[in-house]
Amino acid sequence: MTSPVTLDDLVAGFRETGLKSGDVVLSHSAMRTFGPIEGGADAVIDALLTVIGSRGTLVVPTFTFAHEAEDDPVIDPGNDRSEMGIITETARKRPDALRSTAFRHGFAAIGRRATVITDIDPSLSAFDLRSSFGVMLGLDTQVLLLGVTYSSSTSHHFAELVCDVPYRQCIPRQVKVRQADDSLIEQNMTDYQPKSEGSSYYGSRGPDFNRLGRMLEDRGDVGRTFIGNAAVRRFPMRALVDLAQVEAEKDFNIFRTDVGKAGEFTELDFGQCTMSPAFSDGAGRPNRVQWCVQDLDQLTLPGGEAAPK
Repeated sequence: MTSPVTLDDLVAGFRETGLKSGDVVLSHSAMRTFGPIEGGADAVIDALLTVIGSRGTLVVPTFTFAHEAEDDPVIDPGNDRSEMGIITETARKRPDALRSTAFRHGFAAIGRRATVITDIDPSLSAFDLRSSFGVMLGLDTQVLLLGVTYSSSTSHHFAELVCDVPYRQCIPRQVKVRQADDSLIEQNMTDYQPKSEGSSYYGSRGPDFNRLGRMLEDRGDVGRTFIGNAAVRRFPMRALVDLAQVEAEKDFNIFRTDVGKAGEFTELDFGQCTMSPAFSDGAGRPNRVQWCVQDLDQLTLPGGEAAPK
C-alpha cells in the first residue's frame, strides 16, 4: 500500500516546483490524485501557507455555477459552496479567508494580499483587468496545478479576455447579493461566457489549454514535480499572458482545438493523463476534468475502480 503523503512531503514538493516565500499563488486542485494525505485538505493548505510564509498569499477558485440555473440568483459570498473541490472549500471556510463577490467566479484568499485580491468591484467580470485576475497579474501570481492539467487553469480564460478573442463575450447579470447582516441588495454583475449558448465553445472546436501549457513547458517556464501520485506544475501567470498575446496575434484559436477535434487535448510529456468520471456542476451541466498523475494504476475513482488508461 502506498504510504500517505505527509506535510513535509507537500512542503518539499511545492518548493521543488519553484514556489517560494512571499509568492502569491493561485491553486487549482484535485485532491484524489495525491493518494492518501495525512491531514487531508487542511494539510495541503497548511503546506502552501508554510512555503509562501507570512508575506505570501494563497488564492483558490471558489466558483459557484449553481446561480446560472436560478431565475432570481442570490449571491451569498459567506455561504455559497465552492464547486472546485474539497481543498478550495476547506480554504474558503478558514476563519482568516476572505472571498470576492462575483456571479460565479469568486475567489477565496488567505494572506498578506488577500484584501486587495478579493475587495474588487463586483460589477466587473472576474477576468477584467481591473478585477481579481488583473490584481493577481500585477502581483506576479504563480499558478499551481495539483493533479490537474492546464484544462483546469482559469488563468487561460483571463488570457482569452486580454487577447480579446472573438468567441467569448461579457454578459450583464442582474442579481441580489446577501450581506453579512443577512439583508439583500440589488447588484449589477458581469459574466464572461462563450457566445454560443449551451456549450463551452461554439462550433466543433473545444478548449485545449494544454497547447499554451506545453509551449510554456518547452520554454522552461514551468516547475514540475510529483507529490504522492499527483503531477504538480507551477508557472507564472504573467508568462502565460505574455505568451498568449504573442500567439493569439498569429491565431486567436491558440486556446482551442482544431475544427472537429472538440474533446481532444494536446499531449503533455510529464505525468499520465486521464479524464475524471462525468459529473454535473451546480447548474446541472455534465462535466469532466483532466487529471494528471505519476501512475494511473495508483489512481482510484470515487467508486473504488481503477482509472481508465
